[in-house]
Formats: sequence, C-alpha cells, structure tokens
Amino acid sequence: MPPDYESFHRSVTQELYSIKDRIRNLVTHWPTDGESKEVALRSVLRRHLPSSVVVGRGFIVTRDQSSTQVDILIVSSNKPTLFREGDLLIVTPDAVVGVVEVKTELRSRPQMAEALVKLSRVEELCRDSTGRDSVWTGLFIFDGEEGLQDRLLGAVGDAYQITRRPVNCISCGADTFIRYWSRGADVNSAERGPVWHSYNLPGVAPSYFMGNLVDFISSVDQSTAGFAWFPMLGGKEQHRKCYLPAGQTESIRY
Repeated sequence: MPPDYESFHRSVTQELYSIKDRIRNLVTHWPTDGESKEVALRSVLRRHLPSSVVVGRGFIVTRDQSSTQVDILIVSSNKPTLFREGDLLIVTPDAVVGVVEVKTELRSRPQMAEALVKLSRVEELCRDSTGRDSVWTGLFIFDGEEGLQDRLLGAVGDAYQITRRPVNCISCGADTFIRYWSRGADVNSAERGPVWHSYNLPGVAPSYFMGNLVDFISSVDQSTAGFAWFPMLGGKEQHRKCYLPAGQTESIRY
C-alpha cells in the first residue's frame, strides 16, 4: 500500500494548529496575540526545513539602517550572526534566506496590503544591500476562509503597485493558498506573464506554504521528490480559483 502523502500533510496542518492551541492553553498572557502563533509556526518549520538554515525571529541590519522586527527570519547556517540568543537573531542581509510575516487574522484589504508591503520592504532592504534577488517572502494568516481570496489578491495588487516586488506565497487558514508565478505560461495560466494564483486546498494550505519554502531553499527535484511535498492528486492547478496578473489590482475568477 503506497504512503498517503495527502493525509500526512493534513496532519502537519493539524499539528501546527494543535501546537498553537497547546501554547495558548498553558500561557494566556502573551505580549501580543500573534506571538504564540509565531512560536508554533517556527516550531513546525524547524522540523521540516534543511539543516542549511536557521529559523528564528529578529532584525536585519545594514550599514545605514535596521529592519523592523521580522516574525520569522530564516538565515543561512553557513553565515555568521551578529547576535544570537535563543530565537532572537540579528544578521546582515547576506545571511537572509527568507522572511515570513505571521498574523492571527486579516479581514480588511488595507490591513492585508500593509502586511504585504512590510514584507516587500524587508526584501528590498536585503536586495539593495546585496544586489541579489535571493530572499523568499511569505505571509502566513492563521484564521481565514475561502471567501477572502478575492480580497487577498486585491491586496496583493495594491501592495505591488507600491513596491513593484512580488510576495512569493500566502497561506490563509487551513484551505487558502496563494502563489506567485513569474511565468503564467509555465502553469497553463490564462495569463502568460507574471501572475498570482489562488487555490482552495482543503486542510493542506499551510503545508503547501512550507513546501514552497522548502523548494526555494533546497530546489526539490520534482520528478523524484515533488510527490512528497506537493501531494494534491492531479496537481494543485485543478484547484485554482482566481488569478491576478502583475500590475492589476482586481482578481479574475477562473
């Protein structure tokens, strides 16, 4: 009997939400509501990301400035850290592999756009310092439903109008996943150029978010290992709901 990878990934999502609840049940006075959720997501990411990276939170500093605090800061284990104590990291831009903004919920389009702009500004700080396009960006929202897809994609368009930089992935609740494709033609999109697709992936959206981060860091061989990280039968493209071409601010239904 073959392994059931889809059930495995649903259990990863369940584990994430279980850890979040376990933490909240034990400690009820976190400085912010989102902090316990950041801890839960960092815990799950550490179990699956390769040893070539370190997962924490913290700040990125350049010659002239420092970033705002990054909820989840993923850095190369081969690079030195200016400061490291527990989860707290302070690093230079060359060490940064990925940044994730974590939210409990986002309901309004301006709030969503604000979080996306913040991510792009952090990525921009790294890119301006290193001259490389080498930082993965993701927005992770714990609570959400499928009805937010249009609003999220609209916020993606609003943020892109401001920054001209794409955020790679968004996970919203257990089911909604959004991914940026630099070439829509590669995934049979109605849009041939740069495009974001939204998908309804029941119970596995957080796991697909993690899988895309793993793929960015490790370049997963799709022919020999893609089935383990992206397990939707027939591929996720059959589950897409809307798309947003780069430069537009209103999503289009498939």
